[in-house]
Amino acid sequence: MRILVALVVVAVAACGHPGKRQASWPDAPMQLRDDSDRDQAIDRLWVMPLGPERDAIRKGIADAIVVRLTDALEEDKPYAAELLLFQLASLWQLDPQAIGRSLVEHAEVIRKLRATFAKSGAIEPTIAALTLLAEIEPQRRDEHLAELDEVLHFADELEAAENGPEAQRAQPIALLQPTVLAVPVPWLVARYVTLLTERQKVISDLITSHGASLQLVRAHHDMLATSLRIAIVLARAGRTEQIHTAIADIKGLGYSRELAERAQTVAERPTADAYYELAQTIRNDKENPDSAAALAVCLAGLRAFPSDAALLSSAAGDAAALGRVEQPIELYERAVTAQHGEVDAALALRLGKLYAERISRLAFGGRPTAAKKEWAELDRYTRTAAQKAPHPVWAVVAANVETALGKGLLSQGRLREAERELVASLDRAPSIEAYEALATIHYKTDRYDSASRYATAGIALLGDSKGDRMRRAKLDRIAADVARTAGRSRDAAGLYLDSMRNWGSLGKDDELPPEVQAERKLEFARSLWYVGESGKAVNLVFDGIDVDPENAANYATATAFLLQVGSYAEALDIVHRALTQTDVSEYYKVYMCLWVVADARRRGVERDRQANEFLASRQGDLWYELLAKAATKRADLAQLKAAATTGPRKAELAFYSVALGLDPEAATAAGARRLLTEVVEARLVMDAEYDLARQYLARP
Repeated sequence: MRILVALVVVAVAACGHPGKRQASWPDAPMQLRDDSDRDQAIDRLWVMPLGPERDAIRKGIADAIVVRLTDALEEDKPYAAELLLFQLASLWQLDPQAIGRSLVEHAEVIRKLRATFAKSGAIEPTIAALTLLAEIEPQRRDEHLAELDEVLHFADELEAAENGPEAQRAQPIALLQPTVLAVPVPWLVARYVTLLTERQKVISDLITSHGASLQLVRAHHDMLATSLRIAIVLARAGRTEQIHTAIADIKGLGYSRELAERAQTVAERPTADAYYELAQTIRNDKENPDSAAALAVCLAGLRAFPSDAALLSSAAGDAAALGRVEQPIELYERAVTAQHGEVDAALALRLGKLYAERISRLAFGGRPTAAKKEWAELDRYTRTAAQKAPHPVWAVVAANVETALGKGLLSQGRLREAERELVASLDRAPSIEAYEALATIHYKTDRYDSASRYATAGIALLGDSKGDRMRRAKLDRIAADVARTAGRSRDAAGLYLDSMRNWGSLGKDDELPPEVQAERKLEFARSLWYVGESGKAVNLVFDGIDVDPENAANYATATAFLLQVGSYAEALDIVHRALTQTDVSEYYKVYMCLWVVADARRRGVERDRQANEFLASRQGDLWYELLAKAATKRADLAQLKAAATTGPRKAELAFYSVALGLDPEAATAAGARRLLTEVVEARLVMDAEYDLARQYLARP
């Protein structure tokens, strides 16, 4: 098998590919208005020590969130405003006492949020806004706390009206919880813990004297987790050592013997193992697991035992579970050092996955130079680690990260560099991901023989596990696309059928996660279309969207596919569905609207009203926002050219100059062809604009 791999890599690497040398462009600047850039900046905060430098970076992030909050208020988007408000508050999770002086300049926006949420009856964000105002305006704290009391009392009365007077105390606890977990200011933590403790005593007494009524159980269903909820909020507030005292008086319902014993050990005989076991108890609770609280416990233990490998690894796992990247990398690296020459292969692979994610988000975010720099450092790290403690896992780690780099470079149109990194990763340790990427690259650049060889070599690595059958199905479909495009229709039909058989072998839909169900349906749809079952294919596209309706990428994939096969009306239906989904980001919505507006222009039909109205509502200076403005005549070509500072932006500028008629040159056939050729030569082979430009050139 390794001989086959080597032969394919050597043979294909020698083939080369057409196209002139591509220009390189500077990395895109960080724009905190952009959700991805802002998430990346927030991720860095978790590894920065408290102090002026961290405060300065946090201020920039907070200012950007406030700008987005202002937009959300103006555009009447309460759901987006609520998410942004909690994101803003959580920036002070580690030092909540500093939130008041830090946000004082944004008091007016917070007041507007409070008024908006209160008017709409959205209680949880109203509580969050009042909490921030109580910190920002200490001179009016009593006023804000009095309003908070009114809100909680109103919620309590509603609950009592529905489930009887015994239901009191349940709603205030539930409503305070999101805010106290996001920003555990001392007075709010104290109030929350007191409510939990008092509720537990009152309800336990009621059950003892009168038994448990249906209304009582329904209203206080979470009371069994009283001790755990107290432990969670105190851990998040940096008060792990106080958990034992706080839950000592919890008796009967809501008492956890395991939690109490482990909290007592931390308080009275603190060891690294004691912290580890307390974190494990919080993390592994079946009903209310909390990775953030478990991480806080581990970090408290690491302050006393900074080199404990088990605590470091445990903390890293919790940080990764929270979706962070920089913090778990730092913790895993310390865990590797703490193992003193022993190699934990599973830990090394988890670390490698995080390195790959770090490099991917840099490259896909328009910063390939930064991604390459990170790769160089990672390459040195794995070589050094392998020298200190030889183990084959380090080659696998490096290969996986180099594959991520190759795919990231590909996203920026750096085709030659991408291929070089992907081929080099195969030399380190062959992977299906690298073969799939290379097969796709060669297919999209008309190198059909080498694309087939890459797909075949990838399939040769696979076994018969469910995961391998899923990978084989995708490689079969790529091989089928290659054969179809190369004119080998019989081979293509057989490969499409093979792909569908492999997808089908994964089991029934209810046995698979929604994201796998959706991917299977969308892949099935593509194969069915090309074997002549267009009606069934379109139905499956909609089924794939319906089974995982919050997955933004699926909407984009479906829209692009339907436009490429000429199903404009169905693509428009997908876009309309996406526009109603709050979980689909503006980024995806803008591009999908641009695609259907462009296709309408190409067909000579009127623009879709909903797509046009969405584009017309976009504000701001992010690249995709500028495209939306240009599409609705609120930005001119000169503004776009000034903002097109990267390769992908320049390619999109050329495409939309033709597709939307933004550039007078595109009015002539020769001018349009030149611009579309520029799009193709940018080699953004994974983008819909690349496929559409090739299609326009083939069928003008």
